[in-house]
Amino acid sequence: MDTLQYKAWIKEQVQSPFSYQESSDRIDIDAGYAKASIVFHEQDIIELMILNSADGEISFYLHFQLKDENHAKNLFQELLDTLKNLKNKQKCNVLLSCSSALTTSFFAQELNKAAETLKLDYVFSAVSFSHLYEKGFDYDVILLAPQIHYEYDKVREIFQDQIVLKIPAAVFAQYNTGGIIELIMSERTKAVMKQKEPKPDPIDPFENNYRILTLGMINHKDMIRFGYRIYDHGKRTLDKEVIKQTFALQDLEDLMDYIVARHKNIDAISIAVPGITYHGVLNLIGYGFINTELGKSLTDKYGIPVILINDVNAIALGYHAMYKEEKNMIFYFQPKGVLPGAGIIIDDKLYTGRLHAAGEIGFLVKQIVDQAVEKSLTPEGAMEVVTKGLLAFITTMAPEKIILYSELTPNVDEIQEELAKALQKEFLPEIEHVSRLKTYMLPGAMIHALDVFHEMPEWVAESRKKNKTFQ
Repeated sequence: MDTLQYKAWIKEQVQSPFSYQESSDRIDIDAGYAKASIVFHEQDIIELMILNSADGEISFYLHFQLKDENHAKNLFQELLDTLKNLKNKQKCNVLLSCSSALTTSFFAQELNKAAETLKLDYVFSAVSFSHLYEKGFDYDVILLAPQIHYEYDKVREIFQDQIVLKIPAAVFAQYNTGGIIELIMSERTKAVMKQKEPKPDPIDPFENNYRILTLGMINHKDMIRFGYRIYDHGKRTLDKEVIKQTFALQDLEDLMDYIVARHKNIDAISIAVPGITYHGVLNLIGYGFINTELGKSLTDKYGIPVILINDVNAIALGYHAMYKEEKNMIFYFQPKGVLPGAGIIIDDKLYTGRLHAAGEIGFLVKQIVDQAVEKSLTPEGAMEVVTKGLLAFITTMAPEKIILYSELTPNVDEIQEELAKALQKEFLPEIEHVSRLKTYMLPGAMIHALDVFHEMPEWVAESRKKNKTFQ
């Protein structure tokens, strides 16, 4: 299949109510609530993207070389399925919460009637506060009734990706639907403008003599994001990402095909992924990687040395290199509904241990915390999971600092108070909470490659000649 045949096939797939527009180098599909584009570049490189009309957010983005007909068709079908599914997600889902959900349930019904009358894509629901942390992550806006306003700071701290608002007492008492809708509209406008503001990024102080491609996988908000950068002598010359609903090995190869075709003279590729990595072998059972020699297969395919590193280890390396505050620290990773992991820095070096399994604290937490995965879904349960995991590190390696990522326990003062119940305060390290994982992961992946170059320069050169894997 060539480009012209692929275009013709795409046109056959697009049906009402979607509109279709074609030019020499692109196809645009308009669904009203979102727009999809298929852009055709040189070297048979094709770019697929979906852009939400309401907020300008990208919901799908990838690029690949047109080599395999079935694979190309499957990728477009995934784009089309995502576009169709976005229709329901275009609605603004609002969750009202009070102590019992009785009064807010009635208010939600009235708000739904008002939204229908005004022809607004708003859907209102209600939940008791005891179930807020279980349900809230699926909503765009969270409204707190006056009787639980005292929980506002904690709720806003945990739901950082949602708009969290207090319902004014006068509005709540009168069930003033117009006042609530006006409040939501105003705050959503502010949120969109804030998203467009550039975010500061630490300077990358990593001068070196290599051109390294780094990739990092992040699973967030039901989407797989693969961030990637090229570091040319330590300076970023490329910084983009792929966004999909699913992930498979072919997706990674598509991304690498695209980058290698357009960017030459890459000395190494360093990939940060979840799971245990050891000498190019990946164990990531949830995605079907069981003792998979991923490093070797990718090195053989591209003729470029491929390095694998655990994602949490990469973040620990990146953070430590940027700030160099302490010689001994850990990065502790506690996502919602998942067992934790940690990256360990000892004497300014990443410690990986036997078979690179150091930091796999989830195996221990599962034994010392009953129903650890279930508990990590609520702030109270997550507090137990986090503090017991941290205590294991504090009482064994006594780190000077802990860098923490935990969606449900971002308040480090509360964590310190809980830890102080088990250990004297003078033995407790400083704890810092972070949220922007890509900021540290991709530099960390590059630093890991540099460590390999530094420790085994002759072997690295030989590996490049013979297409051997290394890590």
